[in-house]
Amino acid sequence: MKIMKRYLSIIPSFALAAMLFTGCDNGLDEYPSDAPIPAPSEKFTTDIQFVSRLNDAALGAGDYTAFDGYVANTLGGKSGSWLTILDRADNGNVSALMQTALNTRQYTAFAFNRIVNKTSWQGSMLYFNDCLPLGAQGVPTGKGCYVTDIKTRMTGTRTDKNDAGEVTGEASVSFEVDFLTARFDTAEQIEAFGGRRGVLRSFYDANMPMLMVGTVKNDLLGALQTAAGSIGSNYAVKVWPVAEGSQYTLFMLSEERFWGFHSVQKKALSGGLDAYAIKVMW
Repeated sequence: MKIMKRYLSIIPSFALAAMLFTGCDNGLDEYPSDAPIPAPSEKFTTDIQFVSRLNDAALGAGDYTAFDGYVANTLGGKSGSWLTILDRADNGNVSALMQTALNTRQYTAFAFNRIVNKTSWQGSMLYFNDCLPLGAQGVPTGKGCYVTDIKTRMTGTRTDKNDAGEVTGEASVSFEVDFLTARFDTAEQIEAFGGRRGVLRSFYDANMPMLMVGTVKNDLLGALQTAAGSIGSNYAVKVWPVAEGSQYTLFMLSEERFWGFHSVQKKALSGGLDAYAIKVMW
């Protein structure tokens, strides 16, 4: 955290402008495996929006226009998505990023996926409905990689069905969630993330029901799945491959007793930029 704070103090105006809109003992006691926790159910679902090219290029001017139209018009702004992640929004187009926030009446935070040096960084912009009382926290995991942690309010749906499988009613559900995101580029970053004393274990020791969505280089997906599954014998952590791009795989990570991957819907926006609506169960 000290390293992250030092970087944040010297990041130029783009990062500072993004952060203006934002509003843990690492013990080794494991969660009891016989705890009476129900498994995720299709009865309770929510959507997380992830917009990306799934490659290693920053977004272009046309991408911001397409993204704004999708979030503000297709999703309906604040009422349509409690969390939208715009991947590789790190080319300094502050006005476009802030205009979308104004159009959708949402708060933002910048997730520093990678800080190269004092003047070069990469990351994603997060759009969400509630102000963050604790802000967005970045935790280093290996060289040049950070896991961003936000605590915000999730909105989802409870769907009731009869014995014939027919929908008999729906109701909105809302509660606080601990959400993580990151982008993994090297095996060393993943090694620091997993294991009994790794970054992921420290997050679980602080807040067991956390949820993570991020990207990993295609050839490192298996390493990430192995690392996440090695944090302790009483944990059932799973990494779901949500979508594969030319260079990166979009993934979801959670403890299987709390969250489950349901499905994903892909919508092409423009020139290789795609929106992924990730449906999550709990």
